[in-house]
Amino acid sequence: MELMTKKVSDNTNDAYEQFGKWLIKQPFWLQDATYRIYTGKTIDEKQIDRYADMCIDQHRQQDLQYEHLSVETIRAEKENKNISVLSLSEIKSVNALAEDTSLEFSESGVTVIYGLNGEGKSGYMRIFKELSGSPYEEAIQPNVYKKTKGSTPSCKVRIKNEGKEIEEAYDLSKGIQSSILSACDVFDTRISNAYITSSNKVSYQPFIFTVLSKLAIVADKISKRIDERESHVLDRTITIPNDIKNHKCMSWLKEINKDSKVPEDFIEWTEDDQKQLEEIPRLLDREKVKQQVEIIESRVKLITQVLRDLEEANRKQDAASLGKMVSAWSETKEKYDLSRKLFSEKADIQDSASVNVKAWKDLWKSAKDYYESFIFEDNKNHFGEEGSICPLCHQSIYGKTQERISSVNEFINGSCLSDLEKTKKELISYRDSICKRQYSSDVVQQLLEDMDKKNLQSIVDTYKRIEEIKLLSDVTELSLKLSEVGLEKAITSLKSILSALEEGKKPLVSALEIEGKEELINSLQVLKCKKWCVDNLSTIQRVITNLKKIDDLQCSKQFTTTNKITKQSNVLADLLITQAYIDRFTKELNILAPHVKVKLSKGTSQKGNSPYKVSIDSDSGIKCKPEDILSEGEQRIVALAAFFADATGRVDSTPIIIDDPISSLDLNYEEAATRRIVELASSRQVIVFTHRISLLVGIGEVCKANNVQMQEAHIRSANRGKGIPESEEVYHGKIKAQLNALKAKVVRTRNIDSDLPEYDDAVSRICQQFRIYVERSVEDVLLLGMVHRFHRRIMTNNKVMKISQIKDSDCQMIDDMMTKYSFTEHSQPMDSMPVQLNLDEIYKDIDSFISWVVEFTKRVG
Repeated sequence: MELMTKKVSDNTNDAYEQFGKWLIKQPFWLQDATYRIYTGKTIDEKQIDRYADMCIDQHRQQDLQYEHLSVETIRAEKENKNISVLSLSEIKSVNALAEDTSLEFSESGVTVIYGLNGEGKSGYMRIFKELSGSPYEEAIQPNVYKKTKGSTPSCKVRIKNEGKEIEEAYDLSKGIQSSILSACDVFDTRISNAYITSSNKVSYQPFIFTVLSKLAIVADKISKRIDERESHVLDRTITIPNDIKNHKCMSWLKEINKDSKVPEDFIEWTEDDQKQLEEIPRLLDREKVKQQVEIIESRVKLITQVLRDLEEANRKQDAASLGKMVSAWSETKEKYDLSRKLFSEKADIQDSASVNVKAWKDLWKSAKDYYESFIFEDNKNHFGEEGSICPLCHQSIYGKTQERISSVNEFINGSCLSDLEKTKKELISYRDSICKRQYSSDVVQQLLEDMDKKNLQSIVDTYKRIEEIKLLSDVTELSLKLSEVGLEKAITSLKSILSALEEGKKPLVSALEIEGKEELINSLQVLKCKKWCVDNLSTIQRVITNLKKIDDLQCSKQFTTTNKITKQSNVLADLLITQAYIDRFTKELNILAPHVKVKLSKGTSQKGNSPYKVSIDSDSGIKCKPEDILSEGEQRIVALAAFFADATGRVDSTPIIIDDPISSLDLNYEEAATRRIVELASSRQVIVFTHRISLLVGIGEVCKANNVQMQEAHIRSANRGKGIPESEEVYHGKIKAQLNALKAKVVRTRNIDSDLPEYDDAVSRICQQFRIYVERSVEDVLLLGMVHRFHRRIMTNNKVMKISQIKDSDCQMIDDMMTKYSFTEHSQPMDSMPVQLNLDEIYKDIDSFISWVVEFTKRVG
């Protein structure tokens, strides 16, 4: 034994060590959830949302904060429970159970609740299955035979836990997640069938398996929550218009995914894009394009003529030459004006009067020529200089005379005047050359009025300036106007217009070619694609974002799969419970039905649970379902063995609740099951519901023999419903004392208003009890207690000889009473008159029967 204990302990330590190493490698949510389960913290819907977020963040490889368990905490044993259920009370809307009824249970030992079929036992069992969290719970319905006003199934439960009483109320319509009776072991027909026909998990397992099972449930909830989030992501695809969806530039959009990026060319729509979108359709109109080409060619021809006209003028005298002429005129004019001013200041009155006389001018010219030719050689001073000689009087010239002669000479014989005349001729000649134009400003404006407005105006202005200088006589003004004409600027403008026309002509000419047309069509499609993408850019980006979100959600579900939990459950089951559970089952089967050849084997694990399955133990190799081989009674006893193996594996001392365990069992199986139930009741509270008096009696005998406490309760139907408990023990006790108590009950019933349903119910119950006492009198009075129904033993105790004292009147008394009061126990024909007994008659019958019991007992001694 010590060796086995040590081995189990070693296995446990290995299991927890292995679990700790496994846990640290699991998703972060699972580690956190394990911590919460171990520390008793709730995992509500808000926490499920948080775990869904954690899965997504872990997929994105983001840093997370979460709780983690130490191996020491995992090894720590959970506190054992010691619970007894004391009562179910304030029951409402549970099947046909009477409203506000209450059922009491013994704190220890066995409590047997006896009732005929249809008296409410199933209603109580449904409550227990709901409160215990049985996987085979049944939906609790209200009384379908009565009108109810939206009442909700509910009850109160009172328990004792380690000496402390606790009472809680439960709404039985919501599916209870946890109650104070969640550790109960419950058995009924439905559970019995499940043990045989399907795999079942062990009802009690070490807490670590509860953790794994809850983790699997949480994982499913997280997975569903992620699915819900994914279902709320609406925009996942792009619907591309048919006219552009097959273009090659849209291939990226047709294959859009989480990693897609909108091409830079498809992000912004420019004015140039809009112009092209509007222009290309016009270029594809062949007839209009031809007309446009013709118009452009015509305009080019006209502009070329105007250009040649201006270029011809510009060739004769370019801008640089014009600039020199204007500068020369300005300089010579300035010199001339200066010499004239000097003359006016230095000349005498006669000079000023003679300045315009030709003879006078000729005189001065001849005097200079003579002097420079004959006198200069000897004098060495030029004419009019200080020290020169007058050619007429040969006097030396000094002072004011020299100033006079010099100013007159400069004015008459200087180069200023000749230079001025020369420059004037050049300017007039230049003017005449550019004024000989083919076109006037009006004609040019008409020719170019549909052209570039800005350049057109500069050209027209040039022609207008040419027309203005044509009639100018003032040379100075003329020089200024000539500088403002701007031939080269006009020529440049004309060339710019020509260039623009030629450039505008190129796409038109190209559009008329086959290759050009195809290129235009493709460009138009590209523009349409681009515009649609720009217009729907927000939708496209939202879809990409959503696809990324969906991918994150789908990838995050890898952290919610339960296969790793199930695998870990298998590993721990092999270390902790597999063989132990099988050994307990084998032991239970050897106690209950040693000749039934079945075995317990491990089934397929799923969702963190490691189920076990009953199978035929055969050497033939033929695989058969147990339900196809075993009799109904064998199936029942095997199911009980599996249930007891479940229940005895629990370290907690919690209630065991059984409904009709001996159904379909023969006498031997019934006795074995009865003994085992009482044996379990020596250490745990056992509650048994039955309609079999034999089980009620049998449990009583075994409890008495083994000094185990037993409490008996009877439930019945009444006008207000089913499941009403009776305090009287009608199947046990002294007949005489029970009959006297029944008389007292008759007296109390007289105080009830006979028009109330409670009155009829009380009368009916008195009649039922009286019949049972009469029936029992056959065993306890007439046969002197030697034989009892459902008891295995016959105890004569020297009483057989006394049977001879039985008279016909004794038998007649029993027959009369049995016949008269059996109406309450048996169905009556539809056409029979209802049996009605008044309390006086019932009281008289009970009193007569008591007298007979007393007389017969004295007679037989």
